[in-house]
Amino acid sequence: MRKIFICAIVALLSIVSTTAIAGSDDVMITRDGSFINVKVLRISNSDVNFINLDKKRQGELKAPTDYVYMIMKEKGSNVLFDEEGNQTTSSHVKIDKKDNVLFLNNGKFFPVFNVEIGKNEISYKLKDSKKAPVEKVTKDEAFLLKNSDGTTTLFNNKYVEKMRKAKAEAQAKAAAAPSVPSAQIPTSQTATTSLTSQATPSTQATPAVTTTPNTPSTSTGELKFSPATTLSDDEIVRRVYAKQPYTLYGKGTIAEYIIMKGNKQSQFMGLPTYVQQVVAEEKVSNGLLGVYVKQVLLNKKHEPSKGISASFKSYYYPTEIDTAGTFHLTHDISRDFYLLSSRQGYAMLLPSMPNVGDKLKCGTIADNSKNLFGGTVKLKAEYTDFYVDGTETVTTPAGTFNCIRLKGKVFEDNSAYKVNYQYTWWLARGVGFVKYEIINVDGKDANVPTTILLNKLERP
Repeated sequence: MRKIFICAIVALLSIVSTTAIAGSDDVMITRDGSFINVKVLRISNSDVNFINLDKKRQGELKAPTDYVYMIMKEKGSNVLFDEEGNQTTSSHVKIDKKDNVLFLNNGKFFPVFNVEIGKNEISYKLKDSKKAPVEKVTKDEAFLLKNSDGTTTLFNNKYVEKMRKAKAEAQAKAAAAPSVPSAQIPTSQTATTSLTSQATPSTQATPAVTTTPNTPSTSTGELKFSPATTLSDDEIVRRVYAKQPYTLYGKGTIAEYIIMKGNKQSQFMGLPTYVQQVVAEEKVSNGLLGVYVKQVLLNKKHEPSKGISASFKSYYYPTEIDTAGTFHLTHDISRDFYLLSSRQGYAMLLPSMPNVGDKLKCGTIADNSKNLFGGTVKLKAEYTDFYVDGTETVTTPAGTFNCIRLKGKVFEDNSAYKVNYQYTWWLARGVGFVKYEIINVDGKDANVPTTILLNKLERP
Protein backbone atom coordinates (compact mmCIF):
# COMPACT_ATOMS: atom_id res chain seq x y z
CA MET A 1 0.00 0.00 0.00
CA ARG A 2 1.47 3.37 -0.92
CA LYS A 3 2.15 5.44 2.18
CA ILE A 4 1.62 9.17 2.38
CA PHE A 5 4.33 10.86 4.38
CA ILE A 6 4.01 13.98 6.47
CA CYS A 7 5.72 16.98 4.98
CA ALA A 8 4.15 19.66 7.14
CA ILE A 9 6.27 18.58 10.14
CA VAL A 10 9.82 19.87 9.65
CA ALA A 11 11.29 19.05 13.04
CA LEU A 12 10.80 16.50 15.79
CA LEU A 13 11.14 16.96 19.52
CA SER A 14 14.59 15.93 20.71
CA ILE A 15 13.03 14.18 23.72
CA VAL A 16 9.71 12.42 23.07
CA SER A 17 7.61 10.89 25.82
CA THR A 18 6.00 7.63 24.72
CA THR A 19 3.22 5.65 26.36
CA ALA A 20 2.68 2.01 25.42
CA ILE A 21 -0.92 0.80 25.48
CA ALA A 22 -1.87 -2.84 25.08
CA GLY A 23 -5.36 -1.96 23.90
CA SER A 24 -7.63 -3.96 21.63
CA ASP A 25 -11.04 -3.13 20.25
CA ASP A 26 -10.59 0.49 21.28
CA VAL A 27 -12.23 3.31 19.34
CA MET A 28 -10.32 6.35 18.11
CA ILE A 29 -12.50 9.43 17.52
CA THR A 30 -10.88 11.94 15.20
CA ARG A 31 -11.47 15.66 14.85
CA ASP A 32 -13.19 15.25 11.49
CA GLY A 33 -15.87 13.12 13.16
CA SER A 34 -14.67 9.63 12.25
CA PHE A 35 -14.92 6.61 14.58
CA ILE A 36 -12.15 4.04 13.89
CA ASN A 37 -11.86 0.63 15.57
CA VAL A 38 -8.20 0.42 16.54
CA LYS A 39 -5.54 -1.36 18.49
CA VAL A 40 -3.39 1.42 19.96
CA LEU A 41 0.30 0.54 20.01
CA ARG A 42 1.80 3.64 21.60
CA ILE A 43 1.14 7.32 22.18
CA SER A 44 3.84 10.00 22.09
CA ASN A 45 3.70 13.76 22.54
CA SER A 46 3.17 14.14 18.81
CA ASP A 47 1.64 10.95 17.43
CA VAL A 48 -0.67 7.99 18.05
CA ASN A 49 0.55 4.73 16.51
CA PHE A 50 -2.19 2.20 15.89
CA ILE A 51 -3.61 -0.57 13.73
CA ASN A 52 -6.96 -0.07 12.04
CA LEU A 53 -8.78 -3.27 13.00
CA ASP A 54 -11.10 -2.96 10.02
CA LYS A 55 -8.15 -2.74 7.61
CA LYS A 56 -5.34 -4.69 9.24
CA ARG A 57 -3.47 -5.17 5.97
CA GLN A 58 -2.47 -1.49 6.13
CA GLY A 59 -0.16 -2.36 9.02
CA GLU A 60 0.92 0.17 11.59
CA LEU A 61 -0.50 3.68 11.06
CA LYS A 62 0.29 7.00 12.67
CA ALA A 63 -1.91 10.03 13.38
CA PRO A 64 -0.84 13.36 14.88
CA THR A 65 -2.26 13.94 18.34
CA ASP A 66 -3.96 17.20 17.35
CA TYR A 67 -6.04 15.17 14.87
CA VAL A 68 -7.30 12.81 17.60
CA TYR A 69 -10.16 13.86 19.88
CA MET A 70 -10.35 10.77 22.08
CA ILE A 71 -9.36 7.14 22.38
CA MET A 72 -12.24 5.30 24.03
CA LYS A 73 -10.74 2.32 25.81
CA GLU A 74 -12.41 -1.06 25.98
CA LYS A 75 -10.79 -1.35 29.40
CA GLY A 76 -9.23 1.35 31.56
CA SER A 77 -9.30 5.13 31.30
CA ASN A 78 -10.08 6.97 28.09
CA VAL A 79 -7.41 9.24 26.62
CA LEU A 80 -8.55 12.76 25.69
CA PHE A 81 -6.61 15.13 23.41
CA ASP A 82 -7.18 18.88 23.25
CA GLU A 83 -6.89 20.91 20.04
CA GLU A 84 -3.12 21.27 20.55
CA GLY A 85 -2.63 17.55 21.07
CA ASN A 86 -2.11 17.70 24.83
CA GLN A 87 -3.32 14.58 26.65
CA THR A 88 -5.43 13.89 29.72
CA THR A 89 -7.36 10.85 30.89
CA SER A 90 -11.00 10.42 31.83
CA SER A 91 -12.99 7.66 33.47
CA HIS A 92 -14.14 4.73 31.38
CA VAL A 93 -17.82 5.01 30.45
CA LYS A 94 -19.54 2.26 28.54
CA ILE A 95 -22.13 3.33 25.99
CA ASP A 96 -24.64 1.38 23.94
CA LYS A 97 -24.17 1.47 20.16
CA LYS A 98 -27.90 2.12 19.82
CA ASP A 99 -27.76 5.35 21.87
CA ASN A 100 -27.47 8.91 20.63
CA VAL A 101 -24.32 10.11 22.42
CA LEU A 102 -23.33 13.76 22.83
CA PHE A 103 -19.59 14.50 23.10
CA LEU A 104 -18.48 17.85 24.52
CA ASN A 105 -15.23 19.69 23.83
CA ASN A 106 -14.11 19.10 27.44
CA GLY A 107 -14.18 15.33 26.92
CA LYS A 108 -17.45 14.57 28.67
CA PHE A 109 -19.96 12.40 26.84
CA PHE A 110 -23.32 10.85 27.70
CA PRO A 111 -26.39 9.25 26.09
CA VAL A 112 -29.11 11.74 25.11
CA PHE A 113 -32.74 11.48 24.05
CA ASN A 114 -35.20 13.74 22.19
CA VAL A 115 -32.36 15.72 20.66
CA GLU A 116 -33.18 18.99 18.91
CA ILE A 117 -30.50 21.02 17.18
CA GLY A 118 -31.24 24.73 17.10
CA LYS A 119 -29.36 27.64 15.62
CA ASN A 120 -27.13 28.19 18.66
CA GLU A 121 -28.14 25.48 21.13
CA ILE A 122 -28.65 21.75 21.41
CA SER A 123 -31.48 20.60 23.66
CA TYR A 124 -31.86 17.04 24.92
CA LYS A 125 -33.03 14.81 27.75
CA LEU A 126 -30.85 12.51 29.81
CA LYS A 127 -33.67 9.98 30.15
CA ASP A 128 -36.15 8.67 27.62
CA SER A 129 -39.12 9.94 29.58
CA LYS A 130 -41.75 12.61 29.09
CA LYS A 131 -41.14 13.76 32.67
CA ALA A 132 -37.38 14.14 32.22
CA PRO A 133 -36.23 17.79 32.20
CA VAL A 134 -34.86 19.33 29.03
CA GLU A 135 -31.13 20.07 29.19
CA LYS A 136 -29.24 22.46 26.92
CA VAL A 137 -25.70 23.18 25.78
CA THR A 138 -24.45 25.72 23.29
CA LYS A 139 -23.03 24.53 20.00
CA ASP A 140 -19.70 26.07 21.05
CA GLU A 141 -19.56 23.58 23.94
CA ALA A 142 -20.34 20.54 21.78
CA PHE A 143 -17.85 18.48 19.77
CA LEU A 144 -20.13 16.01 18.00
CA LEU A 145 -23.27 13.94 18.25
CA LYS A 146 -23.04 10.22 17.50
CA ASN A 147 -26.43 9.29 16.16
CA SER A 148 -28.13 5.98 16.86
CA ASP A 149 -27.95 5.03 13.15
CA GLY A 150 -24.14 5.21 13.25
CA THR A 151 -23.80 8.63 11.60
CA THR A 152 -22.21 11.63 13.27
CA THR A 153 -23.01 15.34 13.43
CA LEU A 154 -19.88 17.44 13.89
CA PHE A 155 -20.14 20.79 15.67
CA ASN A 156 -16.49 21.67 16.28
CA ASN A 157 -14.85 21.81 12.86
CA LYS A 158 -11.79 23.92 13.75
CA TYR A 159 -9.41 21.15 12.72
CA VAL A 160 -11.20 20.72 9.40
CA GLU A 161 -10.98 24.44 8.74
CA LYS A 162 -7.26 24.36 9.58
CA MET A 163 -6.71 21.55 7.09
CA ARG A 164 -8.80 23.32 4.48
CA LYS A 165 -6.70 26.46 4.91
CA ALA A 166 -3.48 24.44 4.70
CA LYS A 167 -4.70 22.79 1.51
CA ALA A 168 -5.59 26.16 -0.04
CA GLU A 169 -2.16 27.56 0.87
CA ALA A 170 -0.43 24.50 -0.58
CA GLN A 171 -2.44 24.77 -3.79
CA ALA A 172 -1.62 28.48 -4.09
CA LYS A 173 2.05 27.76 -3.52
CA ALA A 174 2.01 24.96 -6.08
CA ALA A 175 0.29 27.22 -8.63
CA ALA A 176 2.97 29.87 -8.18
CA ALA A 177 5.85 27.39 -8.50
CA PRO A 178 7.66 26.83 -11.83
CA SER A 179 6.24 23.93 -13.84
CA VAL A 180 8.10 20.62 -13.72
CA PRO A 181 7.51 17.29 -15.44
CA SER A 182 4.38 15.62 -14.16
CA ALA A 183 6.31 12.68 -12.70
CA GLN A 184 8.01 15.07 -10.28
CA ILE A 185 4.87 16.86 -9.12
CA PRO A 186 3.94 15.79 -5.57
CA THR A 187 0.36 14.77 -4.98
CA SER A 188 -1.95 17.09 -3.05
CA GLN A 189 -1.89 14.60 -0.17
CA THR A 190 1.87 14.90 0.17
CA ALA A 191 1.55 18.66 0.41
CA THR A 192 -1.32 18.96 2.84
CA THR A 193 -1.90 15.81 4.87
CA SER A 194 -1.15 15.45 8.58
CA LEU A 195 -1.27 11.65 8.70
CA THR A 196 0.75 8.66 7.61
CA SER A 197 -0.90 6.06 5.34
CA GLN A 198 -4.69 5.68 5.36
CA ALA A 199 -5.39 7.56 8.57
CA THR A 200 -5.47 10.72 6.45
CA PRO A 201 -8.25 13.09 7.59
CA SER A 202 -10.69 14.40 5.03
CA THR A 203 -10.33 18.00 4.02
CA GLN A 204 -14.01 18.52 4.69
CA ALA A 205 -16.04 17.34 7.65
CA THR A 206 -19.57 15.98 8.06
CA PRO A 207 -21.06 18.80 10.13
CA ALA A 208 -24.65 19.38 11.14
CA VAL A 209 -26.84 21.04 8.56
CA THR A 210 -26.96 24.69 9.51
CA THR A 211 -30.40 25.84 10.63
CA THR A 212 -31.67 28.81 8.62
CA PRO A 213 -35.08 29.95 7.38
CA ASN A 214 -36.82 27.32 5.21
CA THR A 215 -36.55 29.21 1.96
CA PRO A 216 -34.05 28.75 -0.88
CA SER A 217 -30.98 30.93 -0.43
CA THR A 218 -27.57 29.97 -1.81
CA SER A 219 -27.12 27.80 -4.85
CA THR A 220 -25.08 24.66 -5.48
CA GLY A 221 -25.42 25.18 -9.22
CA GLU A 222 -21.65 25.42 -9.72
CA LEU A 223 -20.98 22.29 -7.67
CA LYS A 224 -18.95 19.73 -9.61
CA PHE A 225 -17.34 16.36 -9.09
CA SER A 226 -13.70 16.30 -7.98
CA PRO A 227 -12.25 12.94 -9.09
CA ALA A 228 -9.26 11.95 -6.92
CA THR A 229 -7.25 10.24 -9.65
CA THR A 230 -3.97 10.39 -7.67
CA LEU A 231 -5.30 8.44 -4.69
CA SER A 232 -5.31 4.68 -4.24
CA ASP A 233 -8.62 2.84 -4.53
CA ASP A 234 -8.60 2.00 -0.80
CA GLU A 235 -8.00 5.64 0.13
CA ILE A 236 -10.86 6.83 -2.10
CA VAL A 237 -13.21 4.34 -0.46
CA ARG A 238 -12.05 5.40 3.02
CA ARG A 239 -12.58 9.08 2.30
CA VAL A 240 -16.02 8.55 0.79
CA TYR A 241 -17.09 6.49 3.79
CA ALA A 242 -15.73 9.15 6.17
CA LYS A 243 -17.97 11.74 4.50
CA GLN A 244 -21.09 9.60 5.03
CA PRO A 245 -22.91 10.92 1.93
CA TYR A 246 -26.70 11.00 1.78
CA THR A 247 -26.96 7.86 -0.34
CA LEU A 248 -26.88 4.10 0.07
CA TYR A 249 -23.45 2.46 0.05
CA GLY A 250 -21.58 -0.50 1.53
CA LYS A 251 -21.57 -3.77 -0.42
CA GLY A 252 -24.31 -6.09 0.80
CA THR A 253 -26.41 -3.31 2.36
CA ILE A 254 -30.15 -3.73 1.82
CA ALA A 255 -32.77 -0.98 2.10
CA GLU A 256 -36.35 -2.22 1.89
CA TYR A 257 -39.36 0.03 1.24
CA ILE A 258 -43.13 -0.12 1.57
CA ILE A 259 -45.68 2.18 -0.06
CA MET A 260 -48.51 3.98 1.74
CA LYS A 261 -51.55 5.64 0.22
CA GLY A 262 -52.96 7.83 2.95
CA ASN A 263 -52.71 5.72 6.11
CA LYS A 264 -52.96 2.33 4.37
CA GLN A 265 -50.22 0.15 2.98
CA SER A 266 -50.59 -0.27 -0.75
CA GLN A 267 -48.71 -1.97 -3.58
CA PHE A 268 -46.19 -0.62 -6.05
CA MET A 269 -46.96 -0.47 -9.73
CA GLY A 270 -46.51 -3.98 -11.05
CA LEU A 271 -47.96 -5.34 -7.77
CA PRO A 272 -44.87 -5.96 -5.59
CA THR A 273 -45.53 -5.26 -1.89
CA TYR A 274 -41.90 -4.65 -0.97
CA VAL A 275 -39.10 -3.08 -2.98
CA GLN A 276 -35.47 -3.57 -1.97
CA GLN A 277 -32.42 -1.64 -3.05
CA VAL A 278 -29.35 -3.87 -2.70
CA VAL A 279 -25.74 -2.66 -2.98
CA ALA A 280 -24.46 -5.41 -5.26
CA GLU A 281 -21.00 -4.03 -5.97
CA GLU A 282 -18.64 -1.14 -5.28
CA LYS A 283 -15.65 -0.28 -7.42
CA VAL A 284 -13.41 2.72 -7.98
CA SER A 285 -13.06 4.15 -11.47
CA ASN A 286 -11.54 7.45 -12.62
CA GLY A 287 -11.07 8.67 -9.05
CA LEU A 288 -14.72 8.10 -8.05
CA LEU A 289 -16.43 5.39 -6.01
CA GLY A 290 -19.12 3.68 -8.04
CA VAL A 291 -21.94 2.11 -6.01
CA TYR A 292 -23.98 -0.36 -8.05
CA VAL A 293 -27.52 -0.85 -6.71
CA LYS A 294 -30.00 -3.41 -8.00
CA GLN A 295 -33.71 -3.66 -7.33
CA VAL A 296 -35.41 -6.71 -5.81
CA LEU A 297 -39.21 -6.98 -5.83
CA LEU A 298 -41.01 -9.08 -3.21
CA ASN A 299 -44.64 -10.06 -2.70
CA LYS A 300 -46.54 -9.86 0.57
CA LYS A 301 -44.94 -13.16 1.69
CA HIS A 302 -41.49 -11.63 1.19
CA GLU A 303 -40.90 -13.92 -1.74
CA PRO A 304 -39.70 -12.84 -5.20
CA SER A 305 -42.63 -11.46 -7.18
CA LYS A 306 -43.78 -13.73 -9.97
CA GLY A 307 -43.54 -12.81 -13.62
CA ILE A 308 -40.46 -10.64 -13.30
CA SER A 309 -37.89 -11.34 -15.97
CA ALA A 310 -34.35 -12.42 -15.10
CA SER A 311 -33.02 -9.39 -16.95
CA PHE A 312 -34.66 -7.13 -14.38
CA LYS A 313 -32.89 -8.81 -11.50
CA SER A 314 -29.50 -8.12 -13.06
CA TYR A 315 -30.13 -4.48 -13.85
CA TYR A 316 -28.02 -2.03 -11.86
CA TYR A 317 -28.31 1.69 -11.23
CA PRO A 318 -24.82 3.10 -10.53
CA THR A 319 -24.17 6.09 -8.27
CA GLU A 320 -20.78 7.83 -8.45
CA ILE A 321 -19.42 9.57 -5.35
CA ASP A 322 -16.30 11.72 -5.03
CA THR A 323 -14.05 11.97 -1.97
CA ALA A 324 -15.89 15.12 -0.83
CA GLY A 325 -19.07 13.03 -0.53
CA THR A 326 -20.75 14.73 -3.52
CA PHE A 327 -22.81 12.46 -5.77
CA HIS A 328 -25.29 12.43 -8.63
CA LEU A 329 -28.66 11.24 -7.35
CA THR A 330 -29.63 8.76 -10.06
CA HIS A 331 -32.19 6.75 -8.06
CA ASP A 332 -35.85 7.64 -7.86
CA ILE A 333 -37.75 4.80 -6.18
CA SER A 334 -41.08 5.72 -7.74
CA ARG A 335 -39.74 4.86 -11.21
CA ASP A 336 -36.74 2.61 -10.46
CA PHE A 337 -38.67 -0.51 -9.67
CA TYR A 338 -40.35 -1.06 -13.00
CA LEU A 339 -37.82 0.24 -15.51
CA LEU A 340 -35.40 -2.24 -17.01
CA SER A 341 -33.01 -0.83 -19.55
CA SER A 342 -30.91 2.27 -20.20
CA ARG A 343 -30.97 5.39 -18.06
CA GLN A 344 -29.31 8.71 -18.83
CA GLY A 345 -28.88 11.79 -16.69
CA TYR A 346 -29.51 12.40 -13.00
CA ALA A 347 -32.06 14.02 -10.72
CA MET A 348 -29.66 16.33 -8.91
CA LEU A 349 -26.14 16.81 -7.62
CA LEU A 350 -26.12 16.53 -3.83
CA PRO A 351 -23.17 17.74 -1.73
CA SER A 352 -21.96 16.12 1.49
CA MET A 353 -22.48 19.31 3.51
CA PRO A 354 -25.71 21.00 2.40
CA ASN A 355 -27.13 23.93 4.32
CA VAL A 356 -30.78 24.58 4.91
CA GLY A 357 -31.98 26.86 2.13
CA ASP A 358 -29.43 25.68 -0.46
CA LYS A 359 -30.77 25.36 -3.98
CA LEU A 360 -29.64 22.13 -5.61
CA LYS A 361 -28.29 21.63 -9.10
CA CYS A 362 -31.07 19.70 -10.85
CA GLY A 363 -31.14 17.59 -13.99
CA THR A 364 -33.25 15.23 -16.08
CA ILE A 365 -33.56 11.45 -16.02
CA ALA A 366 -34.37 9.87 -19.39
CA ASP A 367 -35.29 6.18 -19.61
CA ASN A 368 -35.70 4.04 -22.70
CA SER A 369 -36.90 0.79 -21.27
CA LYS A 370 -39.50 -1.90 -20.70
CA ASN A 371 -41.89 -2.28 -17.82
CA LEU A 372 -42.53 -5.48 -15.86
CA PHE A 373 -45.12 -6.59 -18.41
CA GLY A 374 -42.82 -6.25 -21.42
CA GLY A 375 -44.22 -3.00 -22.77
CA THR A 376 -41.86 -0.37 -24.15
CA VAL A 377 -41.62 2.76 -22.03
CA LYS A 378 -39.95 6.03 -22.93
CA LEU A 379 -40.00 8.33 -19.95
CA LYS A 380 -38.39 11.64 -19.16
CA ALA A 381 -38.52 13.22 -15.70
CA GLU A 382 -37.35 16.81 -15.28
CA TYR A 383 -36.38 17.85 -11.73
CA THR A 384 -36.63 21.55 -10.89
CA ASP A 385 -36.60 23.93 -7.93
CA PHE A 386 -35.22 21.40 -5.43
CA TYR A 387 -33.77 22.87 -2.27
CA VAL A 388 -32.89 21.87 1.28
CA ASP A 389 -36.05 22.67 3.21
CA GLY A 390 -34.82 21.69 6.69
CA THR A 391 -33.74 18.87 8.99
CA GLU A 392 -36.00 16.38 10.72
CA THR A 393 -35.87 13.25 12.85
CA VAL A 394 -37.93 10.63 11.02
CA THR A 395 -39.20 7.35 12.48
CA THR A 396 -40.14 4.48 10.14
CA PRO A 397 -40.50 0.72 10.66
CA ALA A 398 -36.71 0.54 10.11
CA GLY A 399 -35.92 2.87 13.04
CA THR A 400 -35.29 6.55 13.73
CA PHE A 401 -33.07 8.60 11.45
CA ASN A 402 -31.69 12.15 11.39
CA CYS A 403 -32.56 13.46 7.94
CA ILE A 404 -32.29 16.42 5.64
CA ARG A 405 -35.58 17.29 3.94
CA LEU A 406 -35.60 18.20 0.25
CA LYS A 407 -38.49 19.73 -1.66
CA GLY A 408 -38.97 20.30 -5.37
CA LYS A 409 -40.97 19.69 -8.53
CA VAL A 410 -40.89 16.94 -11.14
CA PHE A 411 -42.42 17.09 -14.61
CA GLU A 412 -42.89 13.60 -16.04
CA ASP A 413 -43.37 13.03 -19.74
CA ASN A 414 -43.89 9.55 -21.15
CA SER A 415 -45.52 8.27 -24.30
CA ALA A 416 -48.95 8.07 -22.63
CA TYR A 417 -49.28 11.15 -20.44
CA LYS A 418 -47.69 14.24 -18.94
CA VAL A 419 -48.00 15.07 -15.27
CA ASN A 420 -46.62 17.45 -12.63
CA TYR A 421 -45.57 16.24 -9.19
CA GLN A 422 -44.59 17.89 -5.92
CA TYR A 423 -41.86 15.88 -4.17
CA THR A 424 -40.61 15.84 -0.59
CA TRP A 425 -37.66 13.61 0.24
CA TRP A 426 -36.10 12.75 3.59
CA LEU A 427 -32.52 11.46 3.25
CA ALA A 428 -30.15 10.12 5.92
CA ARG A 429 -26.39 9.67 5.73
CA GLY A 430 -25.33 6.26 4.49
CA VAL A 431 -28.95 5.34 3.76
CA GLY A 432 -30.34 7.74 1.21
CA PHE A 433 -34.14 7.67 1.08
CA VAL A 434 -35.83 7.20 4.47
CA LYS A 435 -39.15 8.73 3.51
CA TYR A 436 -40.47 9.82 0.13
CA GLU A 437 -43.68 11.74 -0.50
CA ILE A 438 -45.29 12.39 -3.89
CA ILE A 439 -48.28 14.56 -4.69
CA ASN A 440 -49.77 14.51 -8.18
CA VAL A 441 -50.79 18.15 -8.45
CA ASP A 442 -52.73 17.43 -11.66
CA GLY A 443 -54.63 14.48 -10.21
CA LYS A 444 -57.98 14.25 -8.51
CA ASP A 445 -56.32 13.24 -5.23
CA ALA A 446 -53.96 16.20 -5.11
CA ASN A 447 -54.30 16.44 -1.33
CA VAL A 448 -53.60 12.75 -0.70
CA PRO A 449 -49.85 12.05 -0.87
CA THR A 450 -48.32 8.74 -1.81
CA THR A 451 -45.63 7.92 0.73
CA ILE A 452 -42.75 5.47 0.46
CA LEU A 453 -41.15 4.47 3.80
CA LEU A 454 -37.96 2.66 4.71
CA ASN A 455 -39.23 -0.62 6.13
CA LYS A 456 -35.97 -2.39 6.87
CA LEU A 457 -32.24 -1.62 6.74
CA GLU A 458 -29.71 -4.46 6.79
CA ARG A 459 -25.93 -4.09 6.72
CA PRO A 460 -23.43 -6.95 6.30
